[in-house]
Amino acid sequence: MKKNTIKEIILEDRGKFYGCSRETFFKEGTTFKHRESLDGKNTLYVTRLFRHNFITTGKELISTLTEISEQGSKILSLSELEESLPGFEIEENYPHFLYYEDKIKLLNLPDGYELRKVDPSDHPTLQKFLDSCTEEDIDDALIDLEDPDEEIRLVYFRDKPVGYAGYRRWGKEMGDVGILIHKDHRKKGLGRAAVAAATEACINNDVLPFYRTSSENVGSKTIASSLGYEFEWVTTECKCS
Repeated sequence: MKKNTIKEIILEDRGKFYGCSRETFFKEGTTFKHRESLDGKNTLYVTRLFRHNFITTGKELISTLTEISEQGSKILSLSELEESLPGFEIEENYPHFLYYEDKIKLLNLPDGYELRKVDPSDHPTLQKFLDSCTEEDIDDALIDLEDPDEEIRLVYFRDKPVGYAGYRRWGKEMGDVGILIHKDHRKKGLGRAAVAAATEACINNDVLPFYRTSSENVGSKTIASSLGYEFEWVTTECKCS
């Protein structure tokens, strides 16, 4: 897929998410996106796309930030937020990667392991895998059986599920690829193989694969870059008092 085509997909998808026009992305400024789940919380997410800053947070902080923006710079950068908000701290950075190719090479797994396509509605099988993982790992991987991924691959070891990869739609044309490998089976190349399979599923369904992770998760970032994903933007999670 050509980069210009992908650029248009990003503009359309993120424009709908942030409720802004295409032209907004190329103007210096800040757009606020309300997220109901953040109401009453002092958490905000800052993303810079092209030339524009986007801040996602609850109503209370949007009101405060709008006043700050109107009184000073309309571009609320991280440094300006730090100066303006008491107790401002950066919690985590989440780099986002895109896959531009129209095919991907599937990888072999070590002896004893195999990848299987699993129906997203097969909750007993998926729950069996989740029961073997920690709640923290499940939360980090954003796995939710009530809102399952569109396509799912499980890694099996001797008929026991030990790894998960899938993608869920962002809008119509973007697929958020997620992965979780059981802690006892990591550093065996299972993650790369599972992400490659999920990426192929995106491509086969005409979905643009993208991958996001924590900046502290070096292994996860390595998986993305080693498979040919390219870094595009970062979303920063922040808190204030």
